[in-house]
Amino acid sequence: MKTSFISRKIVSTLLALSMAPLNSAVFAQTHRFPSGDRDETAEASVQLRAGKAPFQKNPARLQELRIIPQEIPLSGKGAAHSFLVMGSFSDGLVRDVTSKCKLTISHPELVRVEEKRRVVALSSGTVLLKAELSGRATTASIRIESAPEKEPFSFQREIGTILTRRGCNASECHGGVKGKGGFKLSLDALYPEEDYRWIVQGGRYQVLVAEAKPPVIPRVDVKQPEESLLLLKPTLTVPHGGGQRFEDGSKDYQTILEWVRKRAPFDEPGAERRRAERVEIHPAEVFLERGESQQLLLTAQLVSGRKEDWTGRVRFSSNNPDVVEVTPDGRLQARSPGEAVITLRTPGHVISKRIGVIDRVISNYPRIPGRNLIDNHVFAKLHKLHILPSELSSDSEFLRRICLDLTGMLPPSNRVREFLQNKDPQKRDRLIQTLMESPEYVDYWTFRFSDPLRVALSAVTPYSTTKAAQRYSEWIRSFVELNKAYDQMARERIAAQGSDGASRHFRHQLPSETMAEEVKMFMGRRLDCAQCHNHPAEPWSQNQFWQMTSFFGRLGYIFNPFMDWVLVVDISTGTGMFGADDPVTNPRTKQAVQPAFLNGRGLTEDEQKDPRMALAKWMTSHPYFAEAAVNRIWSFIFGKGLVEPVDDFRSTNPPTHPELLQALAQDFREHGHDVRHLIRLIVQSRTYQLSAVPNETNRNDKLNYSHALPRRLDTEVLLDAISAVSGVPELFEGRHRTTAGGREPLGVRAVQLKESDSDLCSFLDAYGRPDRSAIPERDHKPNLVQALHRLAGSTYTDKLARKGGRIDQLIQSGASDRDIIQELILVAFSRFPTGTEREELQKKIGARALRREALEDLVWGLINSREFVYNH
Repeated sequence: MKTSFISRKIVSTLLALSMAPLNSAVFAQTHRFPSGDRDETAEASVQLRAGKAPFQKNPARLQELRIIPQEIPLSGKGAAHSFLVMGSFSDGLVRDVTSKCKLTISHPELVRVEEKRRVVALSSGTVLLKAELSGRATTASIRIESAPEKEPFSFQREIGTILTRRGCNASECHGGVKGKGGFKLSLDALYPEEDYRWIVQGGRYQVLVAEAKPPVIPRVDVKQPEESLLLLKPTLTVPHGGGQRFEDGSKDYQTILEWVRKRAPFDEPGAERRRAERVEIHPAEVFLERGESQQLLLTAQLVSGRKEDWTGRVRFSSNNPDVVEVTPDGRLQARSPGEAVITLRTPGHVISKRIGVIDRVISNYPRIPGRNLIDNHVFAKLHKLHILPSELSSDSEFLRRICLDLTGMLPPSNRVREFLQNKDPQKRDRLIQTLMESPEYVDYWTFRFSDPLRVALSAVTPYSTTKAAQRYSEWIRSFVELNKAYDQMARERIAAQGSDGASRHFRHQLPSETMAEEVKMFMGRRLDCAQCHNHPAEPWSQNQFWQMTSFFGRLGYIFNPFMDWVLVVDISTGTGMFGADDPVTNPRTKQAVQPAFLNGRGLTEDEQKDPRMALAKWMTSHPYFAEAAVNRIWSFIFGKGLVEPVDDFRSTNPPTHPELLQALAQDFREHGHDVRHLIRLIVQSRTYQLSAVPNETNRNDKLNYSHALPRRLDTEVLLDAISAVSGVPELFEGRHRTTAGGREPLGVRAVQLKESDSDLCSFLDAYGRPDRSAIPERDHKPNLVQALHRLAGSTYTDKLARKGGRIDQLIQSGASDRDIIQELILVAFSRFPTGTEREELQKKIGARALRREALEDLVWGLINSREFVYNH
């Protein structure tokens, strides 16, 4: 193909100007769902486009007051408890108005109010706290009980709280993997027995050895308590790399000093009842206008049943101080629009909360009818953030999006015409059903699950040929085609034995690696960091890691390399991977470890007969399983999960929509872990079908699904799309092909390849094929190799000029330039060209001496445009 880079640049520049997918008038005509509810979104969008933004100009009116908590418990004279007064306003926001209220106590001789946010007990009895503001009033009950004679001492509660609140046991300080400065603490006082050992006995922590490394220097001195390093260093009496943590004579100093004077005991009898079973943050939701502030309140439910104010026992941090700052005492300050995650750490508990900051309040927020539970949750949050969702997508926008998301294919031009001309109000639902019943759906979703389930020649058992990967791929295909329950699929894979199907995914790897992969895939948690030490950021211990690993300790392989035969078995005698005399051991303690679930439960006698099946049943019945499943499938469709990365659920990485995640997981369980039901629920939602055209309120929103976000097509899908537009299928060659010439049959799509890592394809190399030797994370960032391939690669040159291709067929048919332009844009973008596009492109083609070359350049411009390369 003889091509002119200059002419290509002209065409592609024209297309970039006239076909920008996110702001073009071609998407103005939207589809409306059949619904009895009035949809006010379009009216609001018209106002926004006309520059009549419906932002609130007058101050909001107070409508209601509420004190949190409604019942305030106090135990004994001097006991204190914080409270909040929250006001509900006419703009829909709930604000902290504690400092603005007039506060009165029904019996001031029993309780006093300090700093307008805390009540302190003076004597036993019941009192009413009343708050008044702007003609509104509310009350809360205060109950003061007699204090117990003596509360038992708890090391974790008293000393652990100081270490946590002051940041001494943070991951960047002594709570790190090896500690710091020769002193090791558990993260957030999660393991108080270990902390007690390092403080009272001393010694340096060693990762793979249980014994302490010299010098063994205790951090407390019971003979001279004031000389304890636990006091001298944080007060900077002696040099301390962590700086000053508290002052000499402060409350924390006195607490530690008194503890050491009592010869530094661990726990007194009854200390367990003072442990917190549950910790809650108030308010439950926080949405602030820029410049507003909000106090957080933390309450703990103790084992004894009593509730306490733990606000002063917490270390607060913000992952994005530019959006929300938080003071050491839990006061939030909204800085700029967006969201920030506030993390609260107290001994044994880590809680995170998303805080939303509103740009501008929208008065008379419009009604936005939803179709299912997804819309209910998404639109409720958008309302609270005062973000207007975009209008519904146009039919052409929806058609291209749904075909790519359900089948990985562009719709053919005749189907585009048919759908755009169809006036049936149910046509979108009918199309969804048609696509989900097609063979292309099975092909595409087999491909989708082949990434996390790792279908590749490099990922199967050694001594196998391509047949092993093919059998594994066929097992996944049967799951998709027959719509087997997702929990059944998971159990088959986790507990697989034999020489076929799911057993082909087991590589000759250590049981620890296999276990970590199964937990990552089916529970969305990363336990890997607990292999050599307790997890540095989550409450997973090293012993828990090896107890879970022990489920795979019997896993063994029997090889027959001459017959391409590998048998995966659990050997009941315990020989397995390690041999008869080498059971699974904790590498640090060197002790043998028996299988136990993450909740600490060991195996029953019956479960010991097939430990991996017991694990599979436990994992698929755990709440983590459904959460991880719906999050992963959601990410396949939206390009990102409600938790992102999808397999990194943790306390400091909360979901963007926690209630939606729980609702989807519950619905998934109730429908028998039906993947097709979940996919249908997602794509039928209004949220999924919103336009990619942003409005003034949601232009910067990337988290809350207020409009469709462009997603770069996966490498295989992009290659198939280019082949479809050019009319020339890709011919795949590989070293391990069983067909003649080592090739796949002509017409096989890239998403149908069963072991793509062994295929010779310059396009897959340039655009990046996933490395399935581990659970892959696709990289869609452009690079220089891709740019060169677009200019000179066979995918962009030979395909466009190939005899018998689409351009050749159109020319041979005698089609006019006008008809060819329309056909190409229909097949590439699933829409008709605009008048301006048609007119300008006809001029450009007519001005060229070689018509065929001009048309080839037009196709080149189309398949290199943003509108083509992205799903939007």
